[in-house]
Amino acid sequence: MDRLQFGLATFHRPGMDVWSWVELARKLALGGVELRADPGIAHPDDFSPQDLCRLRHLSGDGLRVSLHMPIHGVNLTWPVRSVAAASLGEVARTIDLAAEINADVVVIHPGKIPEEYASFPQWLVRSRELLRFALAVLLKKAEKAGVRLALENLGGTRDRGLVQTAEEHLALLQEFPELWACFDLGHLHTLGGSPKDYIKSISHRLIHVHLHDNLGDWDAHLSLGEGNAPWVETLQTLEELGFSGRIILEIPDPQKLTESLKKVCPG
Repeated sequence: MDRLQFGLATFHRPGMDVWSWVELARKLALGGVELRADPGIAHPDDFSPQDLCRLRHLSGDGLRVSLHMPIHGVNLTWPVRSVAAASLGEVARTIDLAAEINADVVVIHPGKIPEEYASFPQWLVRSRELLRFALAVLLKKAEKAGVRLALENLGGTRDRGLVQTAEEHLALLQEFPELWACFDLGHLHTLGGSPKDYIKSISHRLIHVHLHDNLGDWDAHLSLGEGNAPWVETLQTLEELGFSGRIILEIPDPQKLTESLKKVCPG
């Protein structure tokens, strides 16, 4: 596959700041970088006006920028409404940041239900209502900002993610025609699903992919080949379907990320 179709994701890692990740993306001749809007990585509060100006110029230098909503302490569908409301505000700020720095995609998580609540149907109904409300608000904001919102599938954890299957993903894509999809292989692998079937079912709205490995037990973000996730099958399926979106390597170790890139782009 074309190296310019690949990008890297930023992580909170000792010795690495957002500019270190940007320089690594350039060194590896990648086509994109995904900034995660968590504190210490790429939260809106982290940036000075000068930083924002530098970030705005990245797309002009040929490095396409996407943003990922903050993940720590942020949940659009948490049972405590004040937490859900604060989370909605944080994601809205991520969209504002995307517009300010000319990012074209914002990836969002659909939220989770705590394990203790997941077996009660009324909490699932309430969480889905909160998610629909959040999507309606965020999609309107994204449209005004000129960015695309991509909803990501979640993996298997003690808490129950609201989008874990292709059917759940597709239902929301059908309900919200302005919504796009992000497929995360590592998340799916913790649930044992087939990436080929999943990708084909949402291919008409798929614009973003997260690629990393694990052993199926938890979302370990290993380098490609360290686990047993079917990443080769995933890339083959994307090629067969003529996927032209971005493929983000979500691997927090720069050396292992570099090694993974050599496997997907040997040249």
